[in-house]
Amino acid sequence: MADQSLTEAQRNEMAAHWNAHPGMRYIGARVDLSTPDLVRAMLDPIQPFHRGGLGTDAVNGAVIAGLFDLVIGLAGYLHTTGRRAGVAQLNVQFLRPVEGDRLEVRGWPTRVGRTLVFAAAELRDQRNVVCAVCDGIVAVSGRAQGEQSPETVSL
Repeated sequence: MADQSLTEAQRNEMAAHWNAHPGMRYIGARVDLSTPDLVRAMLDPIQPFHRGGLGTDAVNGAVIAGLFDLVIGLAGYLHTTGRRAGVAQLNVQFLRPVEGDRLEVRGWPTRVGRTLVFAAAELRDQRNVVCAVCDGIVAVSGRAQGEQSPETVSL
């Protein structure tokens, strides 16, 4: 299911764009899109503000859910060819606490349709142990990116 619409240079440019985003810099995450059909997001190092799951030093579930939203969304977005897209559904399964100093989340499309992209992801800790998994759906609009919907157009 290799993505034929984006070249390596385009994937690298998109990763650089996302990594420069203030929100990404603020949370300390970075993405890697160098492999077709694979989105990688890393927290390295995990900071104190990422922790606090169940009152421990484990990574907080909200941080994990946010990273899954990021990789599922990008896994779908890579197949939109310039159309608007957004995560419509996430199903997160927390398997074990995420401990250690770094983590990686990997996401990939499992089925690509015209208006929906189904994707899966997994979070691995620094020992390469799967700590959480996720599947999700990205909804793809018929409108081009940046095009306003009729109800938001100013007269």
